Amino acid sequence: MIIRFLVALGITVSLAATAPQNARADAGDFLGGAVVGGVVGYAIGKDQQKKKSRTTTRTYRSGIPSTSQGAQTQTALNYFGYNAGRVDGQVGGGTRAAIERYQVSMGYPVNGYDFQPYQRDFLMQAYYWATSGGQAATQLAGQPLLMAYRQQLHSGSALAAAPQAPVAPVPQAQATAALQPQTTPTPAATPEAAEPQAGATETTSASLPSLFSGGTGGPSLANRCSAVMLQTSTNGGYTTLSNMSDPDFALSEQFCLARSYAMGRGEDLMKDIQGLTPDQVAAQCDSYGDMLAPQVVALSLSSKTDAETQMRKLALDSGLSPADLAATSKVCLAIGYRQDNMDAAIGSALMLVAMGEPAYGELIGHHLREGFGVQERRDLAMQWYDASLTALDTGSEAVFLPSQSDRPQLLRAAMVQAQ
Repeated sequence: MIIRFLVALGITVSLAATAPQNARADAGDFLGGAVVGGVVGYAIGKDQQKKKSRTTTRTYRSGIPSTSQGAQTQTALNYFGYNAGRVDGQVGGGTRAAIERYQVSMGYPVNGYDFQPYQRDFLMQAYYWATSGGQAATQLAGQPLLMAYRQQLHSGSALAAAPQAPVAPVPQAQATAALQPQTTPTPAATPEAAEPQAGATETTSASLPSLFSGGTGGPSLANRCSAVMLQTSTNGGYTTLSNMSDPDFALSEQFCLARSYAMGRGEDLMKDIQGLTPDQVAAQCDSYGDMLAPQVVALSLSSKTDAETQMRKLALDSGLSPADLAATSKVCLAIGYRQDNMDAAIGSALMLVAMGEPAYGELIGHHLREGFGVQERRDLAMQWYDASLTALDTGSEAVFLPSQSDRPQLLRAAMVQAQ
């Protein structure tokens, strides 16, 4: 069954390499068998030189690129009534003024040039929640709707949806279709209580739709990260080496940051996939997760060495190139996290480690430590943490937040203190 599945993937590689213009007509044949590796691998190779020749994206001090992420932020700010002006992705004075108004209303430090990641993450999570049913459930709009989201997270009653699709602020953009819920999610852990903001409206969990659920029937990592993000906001920012007092929470923060970063990288790859709709890619990643599920189960029962060995054997038996398997896994890692499908997400991370990218082992350590998608095994988690950090020490590429040079030191300090 697995060999037949992976042979179909080889067919995808061939079709993508020889006739990409016909891929859309034949895409239905891939469903139920193939995954996206060939298409992604082809698209990456095809566009590599083109991307190198493009004008370098400007990045402002706020940390928002002047392209899609900037446009998403402007869309969300406008949605909640902060009036960032025209949605064009260019982070100018109007957008920075809107950020400052948002910061004032949330009680954050006010500086439109310094838009911290946790501040933007909260804004975007609230936007995805509101547009996925939160607004309809609360019958609120603008800033009261944002405050209702924060109130519900504080009270533990919000079933916050993970980002399911990138914001499409301009009509020319192709929006990723929203993923449909499968089961009722487990509510997130309630963060420390805080006083409700002015204008917030209480809404009971019974009035909210079931927006998201774990793909493997376990607790929702999306909800967990929403709660972590809220606590980070309450704390005034992310944990650093100098202020770390709770190593377990510091590791949870870094877990959710790595998850968000992996989803962002997957979105970039998704833009280069030709001939398949986002729904078709998501369906194929579901199948990829099903195929890798036995390897995911074994993570809680096997040593790191044994788990990698078994995954390499599966990859070798497939006859596919490491590049195609790695490209597939980076897309399905992102989609797995967006769908809360832990088999797809964890299996993809394990495949990436097996294909020679050891820094992705950090994710496996996080999952084993917290028990999302696998049985909780903190002893095994330390093997994965240590191996990924050692790889970074010896020159492996940092795949999560590479601009934060002190992140490995923070992870190692938190890992040691949390034991």
